[in-house]
Amino acid sequence: MATLERIRNKSGLLIIVIAIGLLAFLLGDLMSSGDSIFRRRNMQIAEINGTSVSYPEYQSYVTELEDYYKLNSSSSALDENTSYQIREQAWNQMVQDFIMEEKYEDLGIAVTADEIYEMATGKNVHPQIRQMFTNPQTGMFDKAQVINFLQQKNLDPNANFYWLFLEKQIKKERLFTKYRELIKKGMFVTTAQAEAEANAKQNKVDFDFVVKRYSAVPDSTVSVSDSEVKDYYNAHKENYKQEATRDVVYVAFDVKPSEEDRQMAEEWIEKSKAEFENPETDAVQYVNMNSESNYIDRNLKFEQLGPTLQGFVQGASVDEVYGPYLENETFKLSRIVAIKQMPDSVKARHILVNDPVLADSLLALVKGGADFAKVARDNSSDQGSAINGGDLGWFAEGTMVKPFNDACFEGNKGDIVKVESQFGIHIINVQDKGKPVTKYNIATLERNITFSTKTNQQVYAQAAKFASLNNTVDKFDEAITADNLVKRYGRSIKTNDRTVNNLEHSREMVRWAFEAEMNDMSDIFEFGDAYIIAFLTGAKEEGYQSVAAVKGSIERKLLNDKKAEVLTAELNSKKQGNDIAALATGIDSEVMTASQIDFGAFQVPGAGVEPALVALATGSKAGELSAPVAGNNGVYVVKVNNVTANTTDVAAELAQLKQSNGFKVDYQATEAIRSKAEVTDERSKFF
Repeated sequence: MATLERIRNKSGLLIIVIAIGLLAFLLGDLMSSGDSIFRRRNMQIAEINGTSVSYPEYQSYVTELEDYYKLNSSSSALDENTSYQIREQAWNQMVQDFIMEEKYEDLGIAVTADEIYEMATGKNVHPQIRQMFTNPQTGMFDKAQVINFLQQKNLDPNANFYWLFLEKQIKKERLFTKYRELIKKGMFVTTAQAEAEANAKQNKVDFDFVVKRYSAVPDSTVSVSDSEVKDYYNAHKENYKQEATRDVVYVAFDVKPSEEDRQMAEEWIEKSKAEFENPETDAVQYVNMNSESNYIDRNLKFEQLGPTLQGFVQGASVDEVYGPYLENETFKLSRIVAIKQMPDSVKARHILVNDPVLADSLLALVKGGADFAKVARDNSSDQGSAINGGDLGWFAEGTMVKPFNDACFEGNKGDIVKVESQFGIHIINVQDKGKPVTKYNIATLERNITFSTKTNQQVYAQAAKFASLNNTVDKFDEAITADNLVKRYGRSIKTNDRTVNNLEHSREMVRWAFEAEMNDMSDIFEFGDAYIIAFLTGAKEEGYQSVAAVKGSIERKLLNDKKAEVLTAELNSKKQGNDIAALATGIDSEVMTASQIDFGAFQVPGAGVEPALVALATGSKAGELSAPVAGNNGVYVVKVNNVTANTTDVAAELAQLKQSNGFKVDYQATEAIRSKAEVTDERSKFF
């Protein structure tokens, strides 16, 4: 179906993005009632709010997204990174579906078939559908195209799948939009709130301040008991949630080319030279059949050649060979295929179409004297240049795809020609050509220096020997030191991490870490060009950090609170009326100054991020020494010297607060909903 092919090119790779940055959630249970409890648990990939979710149900989401991606990108296979992204997308969509379905039902939120049809053909067409069915000739949405597509889609399974997928995503988006709007309607900003916010911003103050930092009180003079730490922990336990993580140590035995491997690569290139430089040898064909990299048909200026070849081409002629030479761990031979006088750049315009009959018709039209620019504006599917009459301006060689490039640089000024590329059929008018310069076409034969099977086996044997002799953590540490190896660390590894540090394709190591016992040694992993041996050295389970784990940070917080009491008493005792300079002298400090600070200030120069200081300064009376107030780094006293009135608008503040609440709903609703859901993620059992 031609329409499907066209909209595929316009809809982007993953339409899933249309669903408001789709919330991120999960599935339901597919196992039949006859399955045993053991099988259910074995196939469980998640548990959401107490309901088991099976792997097959999750996989059905994945399969649907994979089919969509393949159809939309005209590809039959997915690389590892794309597969991972699709699995993540599927997980997020299903958590979204599972959690929100119940909320929609409770609130009576639904999307009818009439609404879907209205979003496809009505007055307020969904942006995705509008983009897909916009007429390229007019730039306008074409309702007739949509209706025609809907009438014919059942004749093409791919088109039908495509539409059903799009319809499903649009429906999900509309459901959540309704839910989100209900929340917004329930959020109200009072006039009193707006007035308070406006008043807080009404004044800017210039003030002096002094600070007595917590470090001025020795830790030895205050103490925090274990019971105080425990009480604080219990009162703030939600601050100490943790994910399940693992820590490992490992050693890498990198497989690198040996000296023998280097010599073999050099010998190969040297033996190839005689045949490669033979004038009867087709250099291009020889490179394509024997080199590590295929021949690239490009004509390069002297300045575009590397320093090595710049020295070679000066005075050289066609078929001369340079080398062997070493560059980026690759031995090379370079042969001059051609030396040409060609323009440095070309100015051209074009008309791009897909219909061969139309292309021939337009070619005859412009060759017959028709206004090229008008024909381009009326017919070219390259909208970026069509608006300028097809004008592409000046461009250097190699900028355009090869058929287009060759037609422009090898043609003559004024030529009007037709060529075909992967983008369609181009009708090109070569408008002007730059001054000719010498260009070199070079074929390069390459032989990379890579490790051999023998070298690989030798490194593996070394790793195996290390593993057999050092099968405990203590022995591992001793051997690392004795053999002058590098001990590496993988810290805070999460159950769904794809890699450990920068180890290539090391997901297997993550899975091992969550299955192993403390101080277990791994098998020998092969990641990229390295063999890895690891030990599990740390494990934290999902839940709450222990009191012992967070005791240090709690003690520091409580110590500062107690120091604040000591410093507050000291500052009060040293006050001499409203004389801030005398206070500074009394506490062995200095007076600092800040200007034009209002209630919305993020930080204070000389103090840093100190919300308490900002509030103290903007809330104090001018000319009076304030009471001491504890901040992040110490206890502060201020004296306001000057207050500058700001013009504030309560109505504008009210509107801004309402808008701010709307933004919060848009960007925080997802996180708020997820934080209340009980989701157990067991994907690591399967991936």
